[in-house]
Amino acid sequence: MRRGLFVTYSRYLRPPLGGVQVCTREYVDVISAAGISLDFCTFESDNRISTRALRRVFSSPYFRSAEPSLVEQIALAAAEQPPDFLFLNQVSLAPLASRLRRVLPPDCRTVLLSHGLESTDMLHAARTAETLPMQVRLRPNPSIVIGDSLLTEARSRADIDVVCTLSPFDRDLEQWIGAKRTAWLPRVIAGKPLDWRPTGDRVGLVGTLDHAPNLEGLIMVLDSLAQRHGAQLRVRLVGGPTQMGRWIAAKYPAVDYLGPLGDRELADEASSWNAFIHPLFCRARGCSTKLATAIGWHIPVVTTTVGHRGYEWREGHFAVADDPSSFVDACLRLLSRDAADTARRGIVDVANSSPTVPDVAERLRSLLESLGGQTSGSRARRDVPSF
Repeated sequence: MRRGLFVTYSRYLRPPLGGVQVCTREYVDVISAAGISLDFCTFESDNRISTRALRRVFSSPYFRSAEPSLVEQIALAAAEQPPDFLFLNQVSLAPLASRLRRVLPPDCRTVLLSHGLESTDMLHAARTAETLPMQVRLRPNPSIVIGDSLLTEARSRADIDVVCTLSPFDRDLEQWIGAKRTAWLPRVIAGKPLDWRPTGDRVGLVGTLDHAPNLEGLIMVLDSLAQRHGAQLRVRLVGGPTQMGRWIAAKYPAVDYLGPLGDRELADEASSWNAFIHPLFCRARGCSTKLATAIGWHIPVVTTTVGHRGYEWREGHFAVADDPSSFVDACLRLLSRDAADTARRGIVDVANSSPTVPDVAERLRSLLESLGGQTSGSRARRDVPSF
């Protein structure tokens, strides 16, 4: 049986389950199902006083991204149980790859588990900063920090054997910056159907509201909705930070801001929506894990072409609208129960025809075999953390 050492920030292995935690869980499940026995090396961020002070003048996510002893921790773990594969969870760890080469067994392959290039959303934050109340500050200025981050990403790929991504777009970007080998792994849908009782006047959105691509798309749709005088549509908004949610609700009368909700509260609330909306009009990093939640709920979904990046299915359909006006039109159509019922059947088909963990694991197994050696076909898991 092949062995793997999974290196990750400790916070990605524990609640609350945000997008990064969900994607980390998927990577763990898929790797284990591919026949790799996993050991875990967890660590914390570098929170030294000197690091915190320097980040005030240089905000690159690649600057001192991990506690100083991480390379030594990995070396000790690899010496105790020599791995066939080193899995680095998140691109911020990629700059360590050259140092890790010197402390790992010579035949150990380094696999970067990407959640998307940091430079991608940094660019979106920079371009929207003048029009949206973004809290992100790129210091000393966007040109320097984005440029430095992009060069760091490109240079670090020389010591990475393969990069796994969450979407075809991220795979293409990895190829663009010079990654040796890339592959994208589609999302897995966990079906948790709701007792759906739509009110006939609501759609809902769940997300991180200060994430530039999310905020930009939502504002574009709300601006378009505001021009539809007499439209009887409520937009139920779930997520944080609270300050941003309150700002949106104060600016747009059609919005009901509910704040962050627990899983049970969210399920009760979403059961009243005619549709889950995901208005994304730019090419953001990674994928939207909340979309998988909505598909698993078996309720109608309105999104965009780039909004459902990272998903794969054989049957069914989303309501897809690639400009704000068409997006509002799609939402208004789904206030009809007949239209919503039809859309829901399409989502159920998407959920039932999406890849399973074994399906995705087979793709990963083939990929890892191509790097050298054979992986076991049996499902194996060792000391997998509970989420």
